Amino acid sequence: MRAAGLGLAAVAAVAMAAPASAQRPDELSVARGAHIAARDCAACHAVGLTGESPVVSAPTFRALRLRFNPISLERRLAVLPAGGHPVMPPRALAAADVPDLVAYIQTLEPDGRTP
Repeated sequence: MRAAGLGLAAVAAVAMAAPASAQRPDELSVARGAHIAARDCAACHAVGLTGESPVVSAPTFRALRLRFNPISLERRLAVLPAGGHPVMPPRALAAADVPDLVAYIQTLEPDGRTP
């Protein structure tokens, strides 16, 4: 039991010592994600800091940021090319694009501010 506690402490120490760049997405990734959102998602979703989605049933990206943590959002987006969502058409979202799209979504604050 003590070994497990030490293991958790070591993981926490490494996480706290990680550079800020490892904890926050880089600007290039965010820029690529913004481009992907505008190109592939904006026809249905509000992808920016303000506005409502063109398709009423499509959540804004600001709402997605609140609804999902980055890991679960990445998992959900990764399966879109395979068949879309029940109310969403299949999208040709490349697997390499998913982390950038998630990085962009994570920069959106629900009140329109950027972090």
